[in-house]
Amino acid sequence: MPRPLVLLGAGGHASDVLGVVEALNDRRPTFAVLGVLDDDPAADAARFEGRGVAVLGPLELLAGLGADWVAAVGWPASRRRLVQQAAASGRAAATLLSPLADVGHGVAMGAGTVVMGSARLSPRCRLGGHVLVSYLAAVGHDSTVGEGTSVMPGAMISGGVEVGAHVLVGTNATILEGRRVGDGATVAAGAVVAADVAPGATVVGIPARVVAR
Repeated sequence: MPRPLVLLGAGGHASDVLGVVEALNDRRPTFAVLGVLDDDPAADAARFEGRGVAVLGPLELLAGLGADWVAAVGWPASRRRLVQQAAASGRAAATLLSPLADVGHGVAMGAGTVVMGSARLSPRCRLGGHVLVSYLAAVGHDSTVGEGTSVMPGAMISGGVEVGAHVLVGTNATILEGRRVGDGATVAAGAVVAADVAPGATVVGIPARVVAR
């Protein structure tokens, strides 16, 4: 019996998350998506047309729907707020692993994590809860990625890296082997991290340099 599921957030990233659900259901019926919740009354439902999914209303409806949920937003700060709101509903967070992802032995993933198609999780990497690993992104062997972090499309985290909680690893960014990235940091798109990044810092460029703390 497919599990009832609600997506939290009606932005473009929700369309990608729905794509993961659709890929899972193409292999074996796994989730029955009841709809999308978003506190923005002007949330655009056009991206869900023809996919059997509607915007149902604000997040406060979650508790009464009897469904699991997933925070379907890409930015770590926004996802953190959604997770805090959803936790009060008492419903469980669903973990979504695309059947099109490449997953090595000994990988661990926390509840609410989403791994998209063509992502690579190398052996013994560990992902906290509510992590996003987007299309064509990779997490290297023995690396850890903290709760609520987003690894955006094409980003590469090398082996033995420690990425903190609620970090944004931008599109096509690279973090070199053995580096540490502190909680709440931002690695800009295309940056190459060759040295540790302090908590809350924003780094850009090749090699990455700090532009804000």
